[in-house]
Amino acid sequence: MSTTPAPSRPLSTAEGFICGGLAACMAVTVSNPAEVAKTRMQLQGELAKQGGTKVYKNALDVIAKTWRNEGIRGIQRGLGPAVSAQRITGGPH
Repeated sequence: MSTTPAPSRPLSTAEGFICGGLAACMAVTVSNPAEVAKTRMQLQGELAKQGGTKVYKNALDVIAKTWRNEGIRGIQRGLGPAVSAQRITGGPH
């Protein structure tokens, strides 16, 4: 016995807006650790030019050391402004 799915209706404008906003916020939450790693690697490069010592070997090393020393707050540093930017602009830009 097979069942046929119920006919679907299109999303209303408000439902589409909410779903789009939630999707953008989820995407930025997942991608934020990579942004943190990228930023820290860039800053390390700039400091190394001025004679600073290198702390990180690569992006995975950044994430591992940040997790060990700062926990989830370090990994997701800057998430608030990133999510706010998604909510204000209605998605990635």
